[in-house]
Amino acid sequence: MSPRITPLTDLGRPAVEAYAARSGKSVDEYMQQFGEPFTPEIAGAALVELVGADTATVAPAYLLGAAGLQTLQ
Repeated sequence: MSPRITPLTDLGRPAVEAYAARSGKSVDEYMQQFGEPFTPEIAGAALVELVGADTATVAPAYLLGAAGLQTLQ
């Protein structure tokens, strides 16, 4: 799994619109292929989780997606 762009931010919206147009799809059709959207609320919750975590339990790397934080091995 790799990070995905989201049309829910000012940064991602133009990119998603361009990729959708290039593929001849609507933004909704284009985004359906990626499953659940990644939202600013998910990012904020992950940040709060990491800031409040015991440093002894924090992994060296994470992937942040629609499902939240996933520890990378």
